[in-house]
Amino acid sequence: MTARTFGRRGAGDGGGSNFGAARGFGEAGTFGNARAAGGDATLAARRAAFLAEERARADRPPESPGLDRDPDALPRGPIFIREKSIGTAYLLWFFLGGFGAHRFYLGFPVSGAVQMILWPVCYMMTIAGKFGAVFPMMIGGLWILIDAFLIPGLARQANEKARRNAVGYTFL
Repeated sequence: MTARTFGRRGAGDGGGSNFGAARGFGEAGTFGNARAAGGDATLAARRAAFLAEERARADRPPESPGLDRDPDALPRGPIFIREKSIGTAYLLWFFLGGFGAHRFYLGFPVSGAVQMILWPVCYMMTIAGKFGAVFPMMIGGLWILIDAFLIPGLARQANEKARRNAVGYTFL
């Protein structure tokens, strides 16, 4: 070892204190010289394969969010939960309660559809002079009045259902 090669790995005279220039990383007696052991070729091949895969992926057309997508595919972005507002539900109840709009908003479409059919039909029968429609109309009116007290619980159920569904997507 000379002054020019002191401290350089693999640049010595081939003596025993040299760390072995021709051996690769992890081989006995060396800290590794991956280039001498063919590491450049392996690294270049991996880099070329990666770039080819990325170019092929970039050439594919983007997926359209239409009906042609897989129905079991999970959403790709973050999931934002839009909670149902009690205030909006009360506004819908006040102005469109007879049509069940507050129940549709809170995610109870079956009972909303029953209210939507029951109230206007009974109202029209009452206007037409049929006494038999007064009783169903009173029941429908009582149902809508009771809904004023049920709206906070219905909103809580709707929000819990939305959170439960979002957590299911998060942990899949």
